[in-house]
Amino acid sequence: MRQGGIDPALRGPRVDGRGRGAGGVLCDAVPGRVACLAAALFLVACRTEHGSLTVAVALLPSELPVYRALVADFERESGVRVVLVPQQYADIRRAVAAESAGGRGTLDLVELDVYALAPTAPYVCPIDATELQPELAALFHDAVGAGTIDGLRFLPHRLGWQALVYDHAALGEPPADWAALLAIARAHPGKVAFKGALYEGLTCEVLPFVWAAGGSGDVLDDAGALAAFRFFAALAPYLHPESATFKEPTVAEAMARGEILLHLNWPFVMSLYESQGLSPEPIRSAPLPRGPRGRATVLGGGYLGIPCNAPHRDAALRLARHVLSHDAQAELAKRLGWFSPRRDVAVGDGEPLAGFAAMRAEVRPRPARPDYPALSRRWQEAFRAVVFEHRDPDAVLHAAAREAAASP
Repeated sequence: MRQGGIDPALRGPRVDGRGRGAGGVLCDAVPGRVACLAAALFLVACRTEHGSLTVAVALLPSELPVYRALVADFERESGVRVVLVPQQYADIRRAVAAESAGGRGTLDLVELDVYALAPTAPYVCPIDATELQPELAALFHDAVGAGTIDGLRFLPHRLGWQALVYDHAALGEPPADWAALLAIARAHPGKVAFKGALYEGLTCEVLPFVWAAGGSGDVLDDAGALAAFRFFAALAPYLHPESATFKEPTVAEAMARGEILLHLNWPFVMSLYESQGLSPEPIRSAPLPRGPRGRATVLGGGYLGIPCNAPHRDAALRLARHVLSHDAQAELAKRLGWFSPRRDVAVGDGEPLAGFAAMRAEVRPRPARPDYPALSRRWQEAFRAVVFEHRDPDAVLHAAAREAAASP
């Protein structure tokens, strides 16, 4: 067993693949965090001169210096001062909603988790696509599509998706398909893990398997969903016993300690493993195992939006164009390892991210529907019922589908 795991100083306050920890004001309870962000915005409003831009971005402490330098280039070119407010995605989302309800705003440009775009869309103004050329034409079409909700409202800032993370020294080759994954689980009981806590990250585990079996992701009991959940039932006896509580940081730590040999995760874990001397050996990334109908992975990442009450909309749009420019995106990819939404900026080079690069063409957005949070919760509950309560997968999914149909 490897000792020590991930150094907390390197891990940072990241919570999961959707929400990011950030420097600046951080509090424990949700109401406290919202109050802290409100206080920070009040101080920003009081201390900054007229005409400065206030930008809330979900930056980790280690990312902040690089991003500040990028923004400084914009300040020199435009003469506009930018005030960065690093915060968690959830707190930015709440602040945008609160400012909308109040009828006046402080935030000019915000970064939001792709998961939160639909519920936040009413508070964010549509963007004229002609104002964003040529940058908009350089972005991946599917990434732009995820931000198009009753018109173009959100711009992909940085993307993310999951790949397989595995112990090369112990396994040799990663599992190419579901049969190989099941064989590994049987040969190494307790060494395969899912992020099975009841949260959005679990949906990001479930949907790739549903899609890989030909499921839509919208229908809880179509043929693909049934095939995926039967496979989950077959895996269940061999999973790590703490899978029911694992989230991104805890499953990553378990692998660093040598407790597990294989799991799904987001790109950030590879830089953490590199910093610990655990990657590219023994820990590597690989494409997700192929299902009956191929491979798929869930689109994640951060999107930029301009709140409807933004006091400096035009300058905010200019800043958005700047951070989406080729030079800026190439710098963020090089310095921070971000996956760019631009087609002309490659995914990070080298072995640690090879599995993620191989999955780029298989990325899919989550179902775009107003009731997605409820749908997501049903996927999570169904997984936990099948895997941790050992209930019949067909019965669980059919019951979930009936409940969904009966919901208003």
